[in-house]
Parts: sequence; C-alpha cells; structure tokens
Amino acid sequence: MNDNALIIIAKYPEKKNVKTRLKDSMSDEQRLELYVLLLNRAMADLGNIPGVDTFIAYAPKEKEDYFLRFNLGMIPLNDGDLGIGMLKAFEEVFSLGYKRASLVGADIPDLSPIIIIEAFSVLSENDLVYGPAKDGGYYLVGMRKLIKEVFESVPWSSDQTLKKSLEQATISGSSVGFTEMLSDIDRIEDVKNAGLI
Repeated sequence: MNDNALIIIAKYPEKKNVKTRLKDSMSDEQRLELYVLLLNRAMADLGNIPGVDTFIAYAPKEKEDYFLRFNLGMIPLNDGDLGIGMLKAFEEVFSLGYKRASLVGADIPDLSPIIIIEAFSVLSENDLVYGPAKDGGYYLVGMRKLIKEVFESVPWSSDQTLKKSLEQATISGSSVGFTEMLSDIDRIEDVKNAGLI
C-alpha cells in the first residue's frame, strides 16, 4: 500500500446520463462513444502511476461488474449529489489509512500522470490542492485530511464551483495549492479542441 490514493469518479456509460451538456450538439450515440473513449483512456493513463494506488468511485453501485475489468480499487457510490459522492470517496480511502488522496473526473483528456504526481507534491505543503478548469470549476481536488466543508454549499457544474469551494476552504482554515489549469469536455468546442472528433 502506498501513501497516496487517486480516486477516479466515473458513471456507468448510459446515453441518458453522460456528457449531457453536449446534448444540443451531439447525438446520444456520439456522447456515449465519447464518454467511453475518455473513460478507457483515463483508466489506461492513470491506473498505474508509481507511488499511487488508484480507485474507481463508480455509480450506480449495481454496475460493479462493468468496472471490475479495470483491475483497480472499487468504491461504490449512490446516484445523487456530486458533493456527497466525492466526500464518501475521500472518507473511504482515508479510512483505509492513506495519507493523501486526490480525486479526478474520468473525462479530462489532458489529465496526465505528471499532473497527478504534481498534485500529491502540492499536498506535502498544503491541506488542499485544486486543478482549476477553464469553465470555473475544477477537474481535481486533493487533500491530506478529510475537509468536509469544501463539499458543502457548493453549486456543482457551475462557473462558481471553484470560487465557492475556495471560500469553503477558507472557512475551514485550510491552506490551498494548485496544479495547472485544464479544459474539461462540456462544449462541442472542447471536443474539437481536444481532437476527439
């Protein structure tokens, strides 16, 4: 067991619930294909980083069989509030004895092992680390102890997500560091810029 745990949060691929912000510009089949591509890429790129144990926090929990093929640690989540799901995933890995944990989405095409290693390095001097996304959210959050406040009173999937999370970090008295800013895939321009179509 390593000191560092990486959590990849992932949904079971279904047309109705993946990349829904792209509904106006991509068909259901295209969105599903895109999500599966990103999911498989994330597992291949991030599933075997030296010094890091990787877990999949997946929903719905009855779809465990789909995710077993990645041969990673498994954390079942209930469908529902993203903040509650992220908090539960952190609680799970800290209860196993990990010293530091970072959580990312499965759909960030430019996310690399180097950025994950950098995030854990930032945690050697800070309580929290964020990977800011260009849309005002974040693609990565990491911590070296459980800080529940950063998952409370936050508007998820909003251009205020990171701003509000940082306000909550201040309330908790936590120090914060950052990794580089990346784009996630929420608009058709993001898909094109990432060379995915």
